[in-house]
Amino acid sequence: MKRRLLGIALLGAAVWATTGDASAFGGKKKSDCGTCVVSYVDQKVKVNEWVTVKEDYKYWVSEPVTKKEKVKVKEMAWKDETFKYTVNELVTKKEKAKVAESKTVVKEVEFTSYTCVPVVTKQARTVCTWACVPVTVTCAAPRCDGDKGGLLSRLCGKNQACDAPCATPCAPATKVVMQRQKVTHQIMVDVTTYQRVEKKEKKPVTTCVTEWVEKEVNVTRCVPVEKTGTRKVCHWVETEKEVNVTTCNKVEKTGTRDVKKCVQVEKTVKVAVRTFVPAPVVAHSTTPCASPCASPCTTGMRGGLSARGGLFNGCCK
Repeated sequence: MKRRLLGIALLGAAVWATTGDASAFGGKKKSDCGTCVVSYVDQKVKVNEWVTVKEDYKYWVSEPVTKKEKVKVKEMAWKDETFKYTVNELVTKKEKAKVAESKTVVKEVEFTSYTCVPVVTKQARTVCTWACVPVTVTCAAPRCDGDKGGLLSRLCGKNQACDAPCATPCAPATKVVMQRQKVTHQIMVDVTTYQRVEKKEKKPVTTCVTEWVEKEVNVTRCVPVEKTGTRKVCHWVETEKEVNVTTCNKVEKTGTRDVKKCVQVEKTVKVAVRTFVPAPVVAHSTTPCASPCASPCTTGMRGGLSARGGLFNGCCK
């Protein structure tokens, strides 16, 4: 902000310094009417600036607070409890009942028995035996004279190779030999057979007879009996204890922070001041002067600007 104000002041001074024609570099402008003098003076002005200031503020925090309190809690505990239950017990007592008893009885029983008696008889049987029996067999005929033993050498007079036919026919030769032959014949043998003979007789037989007798006997039965017992059971017990309890309390606190604020500050700056000095009156002047430093000047204006002056020239010619 300080730099901006200082730049504005310097810009204003430069504009005032450049107004008028080339003769205005000395701070004066000569004309027939008078002189416009620019001077710089110190002037106090108020400007806005951003400054950092300390500011107090309040805020809330939750702080844990621990304190002892008496509370009621539940705990597990054991206790004895009585309960009833039913059991089956064996009870024996005498009762009258019919009992089956076995009794042996001997009695005569008639029955039929069979026996086998051997009987020997003569019977004929055919048997085979082997025996040596004399048998007459025919031998082979001798060869004829001149027979060379060909295939048909046994036939006399048929072989062309013989020098002369046989004088007499060939006589066959026989002989007796022993041969083993099977011989069958009948023989009488003893054959044993069995015949069944029936026989009736009586014998003593022992049997068991069941008899039902009424007697007083011990009878055992299961009888339900109710009994009482004790057992341990678990249950909840409410007790009072002193424990640490933590709670959060809301606490107000004050802090300090840096903030930016816009404040008015009084400063001294250079300000350009223009003073008009009238020229002495000349007798030969026929044109009256306009009022000093008329604003805006209208004499010799083109489009709202002075024909000879600077951009902000407000002095008369």
